[in-house]
Amino acid sequence: MKIIWYGHSCFWIETKGVRFLIDPYPEVDDDRIGEVDYILITHEHVDHYGKVELLSRLRDATVIGPKQVYMMAISDGVTKAREIQEGETIEVENGVKVTAYYMEHPSSQYPLGYLIEGDKRLFHTGDTYSTPHLQRLRGKVDILLVPISGRSTANEREAAQIVEDIRPKIVIPMHYGTYGEGSPEKLREELRKRRVWVMVREPVLYEELEL
Repeated sequence: MKIIWYGHSCFWIETKGVRFLIDPYPEVDDDRIGEVDYILITHEHVDHYGKVELLSRLRDATVIGPKQVYMMAISDGVTKAREIQEGETIEVENGVKVTAYYMEHPSSQYPLGYLIEGDKRLFHTGDTYSTPHLQRLRGKVDILLVPISGRSTANEREAAQIVEDIRPKIVIPMHYGTYGEGSPEKLREELRKRRVWVMVREPVLYEELEL
């Protein structure tokens, strides 16, 4: 699985030849983004939906998101869009599956997180606070993308609780640096306090990780 961070909560992911882009925010440097087959949007807020119309057209990609996102995309003239609901699994191509999970983000109408199952199992939480229902993902996630800014979403302490509940193999912090502060090192400290031993990979803008 290849992963590139484009800032905030925006990631490009390739697995089994299928290319995803998640949550392209308004200021994302779209010139650096390569080919995309599917654009996954976790919820309707502009810092996650921002460049959907432009990138879906430029990359001829299918937009997948909850009801509000689907309606926004259609209204914006996106011709390839698909609604996904909590608990639904979509098999896209090459045996790769995307499953939607409800997240705890009260300011959104339909907040989702996505489990992408390909050669690895990656979970992008979108915006969420710590919530006990995330424990149902324990044992199902290899790579966890988790927010740490504390700006309308989990801070480092709450992110550590999410990690403890899910128990992934690798954690990549997100949702910091663009619209708010956050410290991957503080996340590591919080995990050490809980005696949760997991690899935390601090993302570097535009650097490709192969995991």
